[in-house]
Formats: sequence, C-alpha cells, structure tokens
Amino acid sequence: MNGAVERELKLAAPRRFSLARMDPRLAGFVASPVRFRRLHTVYYDTPDLRLARWGCSLRFRGGEGWTLKIPEAQRSAALVREEHVFPGDGSAIPAAALDLATAYLRGVMPSPVIELRTLRASRHVLGDGGDDLAEVVEDDVRVVNGTRVVRRFRQLEIELARAAPDALLPVFGKLLREEGAGKRDPVPKNVRALGADACAAEIDVRPPGRGARLGEVARAALAVSVERFIRYDATLRLAADAAAVHQARVCVRRIRSDLRTFLPLLDANWARELRDRLRWPQDVLSAARDADVVLESLRRASVALPEGDRNIVEDVLAPMRAARERAYDVVRGMLRDPRYVPMLCALVDAAKRPPLNARADAPATDAVAGILDDGWVTLRRRVRKRSRPPSDRELHAIRIAAKRVRYAAEAIAPVAGRAAERFGHDAERLQTVLGEQHDAVLACEGLRSLDADGTQAFVAGELAAIASAAERAARRSWPKVWRAAKRTHRRLRRTR
Repeated sequence: MNGAVERELKLAAPRRFSLARMDPRLAGFVASPVRFRRLHTVYYDTPDLRLARWGCSLRFRGGEGWTLKIPEAQRSAALVREEHVFPGDGSAIPAAALDLATAYLRGVMPSPVIELRTLRASRHVLGDGGDDLAEVVEDDVRVVNGTRVVRRFRQLEIELARAAPDALLPVFGKLLREEGAGKRDPVPKNVRALGADACAAEIDVRPPGRGARLGEVARAALAVSVERFIRYDATLRLAADAAAVHQARVCVRRIRSDLRTFLPLLDANWARELRDRLRWPQDVLSAARDADVVLESLRRASVALPEGDRNIVEDVLAPMRAARERAYDVVRGMLRDPRYVPMLCALVDAAKRPPLNARADAPATDAVAGILDDGWVTLRRRVRKRSRPPSDRELHAIRIAAKRVRYAAEAIAPVAGRAAERFGHDAERLQTVLGEQHDAVLACEGLRSLDADGTQAFVAGELAAIASAAERAARRSWPKVWRAAKRTHRRLRRTR
C-alpha cells in the first residue's frame, strides 16, 4: 500500500488522434517511443455502486494486484486521487483495502461489477535534462461480458510524475489538444463503463437556491458536514494527524449543532437520538484535538524562550506527547468499534432523507432567519449572566453558543444573503477569540499537572507565564468582538 497521489487530466480521444503517430518533439519537451500493453481489469463495487458514486474505485488487474483509488478535494481541472496498491491474486479482496474503504462501503461487501479489456498505448514526456515529467496514455477500452464486447470507448490520460509540478498538467493538456486530442473528459473509466447509475453522487451537497424550502436548507446543511466526515475517515485510518482530527471534529460538531438548530423542522426524537450517538465521536476527537492544541500552543510559545531553555522544551512536553498518543489510540479504536459503521449509515441517511415535519415546507426566504433566534437568545443570555469577571467555564459556554450561531448563519447564508454571511463571520471571530482563551487555559492546566523539578520546572513556569499572558489578552479583546456581533445581528434582523 503506497498511498501515492495520482494527478491526472483526462481528455477525449477523437478518431483522428493517434498517440503512436504524435510528433515526439513537443514545444521544448520530448515524448519517448510508444509502448503497447494489454490490460485485463475487473472493478469491484457494491450493488448500489457506492464506490463509484463517491469518486472511488477498487480494481484487480493481473500483474498489478489490487488498487483502491480515493479522491482528494478537487484543486484544479485535474483528477486528484490517492492510489493505494495491495498485493493479491484476485481470490479475495485484501482486508486492508476493505478497512480503508469502510466509510464508503459501510458494511456492504463489494463484488465484481464491470470487466474491461484495454489496449493501452503510452509515452513518457521528458524534460530537457531527461527528467520524466508525465506519462500520456491512450486507452482503447472494451467493456466485456464473458466473451462478448458490450461497449467500447477511447480515452486519453496525462498523469504527472511524482516530482513534476501541478502547473505542468494544463501545459501538457494544451499541447495534446494542439495535436488533435479532445476536450477535458473527467469521467473515470469505471464510471463511464458502468453508466448513468455510477454518476449520481450518493449525497447531494449542492447549496439550496433562493426559492428553497426550509427543509431543503436543513438537509443541505447536514449533507455538507456528513459528506466531509465520510471523506476524512480514510485519512484518519491511514495517518491521523492534527489537521485530519481537527476537520473530522468540526464535521461532527457541525452536524450536532445543525440537528439542534433545525430541531423545529425535524422529527424531535430522531434528531435527539442522533445527537446523542454523535457525542461519542465528538468526545473522542475532542480529546485528541485538545492534546494537539496544547502541544502546538506551547511549542509556539517556546520561540520566545532563551536558547538554552528552548533546548529542553521537548523534554518538558514529553508527558503531554504521551497523552496525545493515547488520545490518538482511542481515535483509531473508535474507527473499528462495532458502533462506528451503524453510526455512519445513520449519518448518510440523515444527509439524504432527514425526517422532516410540516414546518419544513415553509418557504425559506420567509422564515429562515428565525432559525437563528433560539441560538442567538442562548448566546445573549450567557453573555448577560456572566460573572464580573467571567469564569473560564462561562467564557467556554459563550464560545460554544457562538459556534452554534455561526454554524446556523452559515447554513442559512445561501438563502438569507450577505447579511447572514457577515453575521456568521462576526460570530466566528467571537468563537476564535474565546477559543484562544480556552486553549491558553488548557495549556496552563497541562503545565500545572506536570511532575517536574529543577530546570524543567523552571521552563514549564516560563511557558505557563506566556500562556497566561495570552489568556489575559483574549479576555480583554472578546467584549469588543461581541459588540460587533450584536451590531451585525441587528442589521440581519432588519433585512428579514
């Protein structure tokens, strides 16, 4: 399993185009002699084609073994996928491949769905120094059923070499089009062979339009976060890191927040039950994220220390690193817990068909801003009832309420317009400032719990002093940010 990132540009292959007859001199590049290969490929998927509909593919190819491709976020016109190769003889799908595809398969065992026989012509594009920059392939594909050809198509692919910059992909695409290649054709071979059923995404993440109903707004909000969480699953399994844990936690928190925000439109028992189920992954991911935040903030703070003290910071932080590893072990255990796949199934069902009540049929433009009211009342009440000065617990509760309001504003923005966007931005600023205060508190608590003495205790004290200063700065700045959010909320209400 290598996890290489495949960066491809697929083009149509008109009849007049021939890779074999293409001039080897390409505007400063050189194409190697053509090579021909015959490929026999069997693609595996679920009966409802879940892998294909998520942009993934699982194939067995003689001489190559098993390959699972998982798409990354689209960064350009290219098709960017992680390619994971597993050895095997085709008699059984490797367990590691099934594990990596867990979020897409969700307990359904894939089986053969399409068989391709391909004549592949390929040439490498070389730079002036002979460096391999890309491989260009022309595939003449036959979709077969036994010995019968049921469909045939041609396709061109340009795949960048590992060290080649992304900027070369459109350059090579233009060169090939000048040689007679067709327009961009981003559909993978397995999807083209399977047909229309493989093209429809399992979760529709399109934003609601201005004429949407309230229920469409709620479904769209859930769909975006569920879709992102499903895609982060493989990253957590392969190499969980601070970024992946943070993004996965954000997804879970958004889903739980949206279930509460849109509760008046949903079946209340269903929504509460799903929120309760999601408390488990939220707690697991939060513990790992908090451990990351403490380490990250203290390492940043250590830059201000004298060089001699900086040299022993990692020794001081060793117990916190150990705590982080334990938290990450819990994350890995969660992904393989028997409760996990049923939870994923419930999330996908929620994103596709949340149980809505009659209130969900109301036009969104007439009532959507009212969705903010409950969260806003909670936030305002927590601010008004705070102590003078507020406790750390009170500030953390205000931050949680600000986050809920922010998520609600972002959910309604497609139908409520710029005023909701601005309010969401101000709520995010409040959340951020109070998050900095909370992170500093966690850092101080972690340092206070260390069993250190001598020089290490002194350095821990220095770090605690820096964290305390950051905490005080956040305390001073949050009231100003809160006043800005109140002004933006008043403007939003006037637009209703």
